[in-house]
Amino acid sequence: MEDNKRQLINTFYQHMGTGKFIRILQSYADGKGYGTEYARFVFADFYEKWEDDYFGEEGIAYYIDSPLVKEDEEIILDYPTFFQYLRDDCETYLKANPQDETEVRTVLETIKQRFNIIEP
Repeated sequence: MEDNKRQLINTFYQHMGTGKFIRILQSYADGKGYGTEYARFVFADFYEKWEDDYFGEEGIAYYIDSPLVKEDEEIILDYPTFFQYLRDDCETYLKANPQDETEVRTVLETIKQRFNIIEP
């Protein structure tokens, strides 16, 4: 299941394209959802308790829809898991875009603080 989650998040980033990575990071930092018709994410506070898609008080949900995948997919991550994946994604991005290092690291720190991530 973990590999499937990772693959779906990679599909999200591939669909968005490298040029949108900084914009996506800023959306994370602002706690706002972002995406397209086929791939998007929202935070837990997007839904009210009475709504069918409500998934709890905390976390992030990614929705990856057909035709990007065979069947519509939804994955929900808690904040520590989300941040762990995101940190890895940032490292991958920075290998190809070292000129953005200061901005990426600054926004990553903002995200860490926003979601109260405590790293060992």
